[in-house]
Amino acid sequence: MAHILIIEDDPDLGARLADNLKLEGYRVTLAADGRTGLDQARLGFADLILLDLMLPHLDGLHILKALRRDLCQVPVIILTAKGTEAQRIEGFRSGGDDYVVKPFSLMELIARVRAVLRRTGFRERPSVINSGGLMMDPAERTATLDGRSLALAPREFDLLYALAAHPNQALSRTALLEDAWGDDADVSGRTVDNHVASLRRKIEENPETPTRIITVYKVGYRWKTS
Repeated sequence: MAHILIIEDDPDLGARLADNLKLEGYRVTLAADGRTGLDQARLGFADLILLDLMLPHLDGLHILKALRRDLCQVPVIILTAKGTEAQRIEGFRSGGDDYVVKPFSLMELIARVRAVLRRTGFRERPSVINSGGLMMDPAERTATLDGRSLALAPREFDLLYALAAHPNQALSRTALLEDAWGDDADVSGRTVDNHVASLRRKIEENPETPTRIITVYKVGYRWKTS
């Protein structure tokens, strides 16, 4: 999943953003002031930046202009209470990719994060996973559990990979759909549930009392490792 840098000085909002993005499967780094945020952005790890404009030490537009002068093309979504047309135009002219006015819906923001990542060409770089006795090779499309080969359907493989890539982390059904089904509009959270049930029959000793793919109430699922 993408790594998102949040530059936001409001501790409550920053924590809520971080928690919700992690729930969607993203890696998150939080910076609480402008100078720290610019330093973090220049490290180059971020795949997307959520940038408040009114920050201590260094304002958001200064950060954005500095990054673009550095030829840093990381996508930036501006978060601000400044919502006039002139202010939005200034944000876009400074190099912003999207503009969200506070207060905003967290679900809308997450949708915008996904849209900007897709539009700017972000692609996850899959790698071999070794987690809790499960080994998955996305290039070979092979999976073994405790040395036993697993016969997985294509979507089952993608779903299990999405879970195992974030061990012991709760992932929402929406995040799992995004990872395993992409932009397919004909699937829903129930599709995830059905595929999880199928996976449990293949990997759990007792599918009725799973110990590996755990249901997280009102959220989704997590891959549990000992």
